[in-house]
Amino acid sequence: MILLDRSIRYAENVINNKEITTWEVQKQCEIFLNDYRNRQYEEDFPYYFDEDELEYINELLELFNFATGFVEGKQVLENLADFQCFFITNVFGWRFKDKSYKFRYNDNTLFIARKNAKTALIGIVFLLLLLTEQDFSEFYSICLTKELASEIKKIMHQIINASPLIKNKFEVSKNKVGRITCNITNSFFEPRVSESGKNNSIRPSAFVADERGNFTDNENYNAMKSGQKNVLNNLIFKTTTAYEINGSIMEEDLDYSRKVLNGVITNERHFALIYYAYEENLWNDIGIYQANPLRIEENYDTIREDRATALEKPSEVGEYLTKAMNVFVQESKDEAYIDIKLWKKCEVDKVNFNGKEVVVALDGSIALDLTSVSIMCKEDDMYYTKAHAFLPDGNLKERREKIDYYDMERRGYCTIQKGFNTIQQTPIEDYIRSIEDRYNCKIKIIVADRFNFMLMLESLAKDFDVLPLNQNYSELTVPTQGLKEVVYNQKLRYEKNELLTWCVSNATLGSGGKAGHVMIDKQKAHKNKRRIDMCATTIFCMHQLYIEEEGIYDPISALEAMDW
Repeated sequence: MILLDRSIRYAENVINNKEITTWEVQKQCEIFLNDYRNRQYEEDFPYYFDEDELEYINELLELFNFATGFVEGKQVLENLADFQCFFITNVFGWRFKDKSYKFRYNDNTLFIARKNAKTALIGIVFLLLLLTEQDFSEFYSICLTKELASEIKKIMHQIINASPLIKNKFEVSKNKVGRITCNITNSFFEPRVSESGKNNSIRPSAFVADERGNFTDNENYNAMKSGQKNVLNNLIFKTTTAYEINGSIMEEDLDYSRKVLNGVITNERHFALIYYAYEENLWNDIGIYQANPLRIEENYDTIREDRATALEKPSEVGEYLTKAMNVFVQESKDEAYIDIKLWKKCEVDKVNFNGKEVVVALDGSIALDLTSVSIMCKEDDMYYTKAHAFLPDGNLKERREKIDYYDMERRGYCTIQKGFNTIQQTPIEDYIRSIEDRYNCKIKIIVADRFNFMLMLESLAKDFDVLPLNQNYSELTVPTQGLKEVVYNQKLRYEKNELLTWCVSNATLGSGGKAGHVMIDKQKAHKNKRRIDMCATTIFCMHQLYIEEEGIYDPISALEAMDW
């Protein structure tokens, strides 16, 4: 079978470094091969690969012809690139074991440079959906302008006209943003403009947010998504090239995809192919190959010409970087605080505080940030910690982060306070007071951000030693560096909590006025709608244990010891 054979070939070439690509694509290929060869046969794995369904898709593609480009008039199936076969195979091949009609991957991302047949690939996918999905299904694309919105429809129309074996199976509206209707299933595809309030009353079985990199908010995307609640087999596609704009919503999408691929977030239904040039390859041919998986040498020659022009004309640099190298020019290049792979090596299923003396730390906000409580102890040169978060449910719909907090609560990683728009402090105080009995430990000190919790800290101070902490470089430089050091030296063990790992992965460093002063950058996290609070409380704990236990040099104490 061409689709499957080429998909396996592509995945193997990628992981064996025969294909120049990105680490994200390598990871997705590893997932595919492992799931296909191993996990689908495991009893507790809920998905299987349906080769019969894919064979049907394979046969349908024999009826399609390309209409334009270097493959004009040629059969689609025979002339698909390997990465395109890989995309189609994963969309249509994976199914639920208990519901074979239901797709595994319902959240699909294709981030790819311009002139790599992105629109043709998505157009082919939607033609297949029109022919194979439930009768009377509705399929849509959303984009910011009529011109962009009509591009997918235009290429679908071109393929239909170039394919005599399927031409009479479709009716195509002459209107630029009119419908394509399948005569077999009575399903239709319709391009729509992403305008406020225009997409609230439709019921999409599948939709594509095309040129998603040009979106700066999720309003219409969420309206489309909410319309899928009663759909039998809902699908979402996000496709785009990078843009030279600030605040693209696609940057958040890419951050989420990378966390899924890295194992920071578990989402077995998320599929992503992310092609772009690494920073060190922006001006060489390796970058061309990374960002442009459609292996057409004529296209590469054009990109080389554009590169030469950009090197001489600064005004052309942005266009070259975004469209040929597929990087957001304003994309944050901040270095991550901690290498997440090293962090995950410190994970354990359970931390035992029995009989230990512990430090407790508290940080958070009234509304949108997480409120976090961390517990930490040190024993035999090793640090042991766990964290728990609290948040109100009243603002969950306002949050831009793609975290299923209800799932996090089910796993015991956080507590959602029901029926409130702001955080309720009494349950948090009760949680802190329960720590000694719950874990059979002794609280040595409570370290807390004083800003939002003065009344709670005054109450806790009646029974515990409490240290209100100033969040500044003088207070936090050493514990911030200390946490990173113990992680990199594998001297930390934290109790598994995906919400904590997500916070750590979001943290970047800000630098203070003095050389060498650092702390995690909360302002940047707030600006990018990312949460780092559980990482912050882990650092707060280090403020006591690392500084005190590691013997940080104190010049006053040293002089006093010398009887100065």
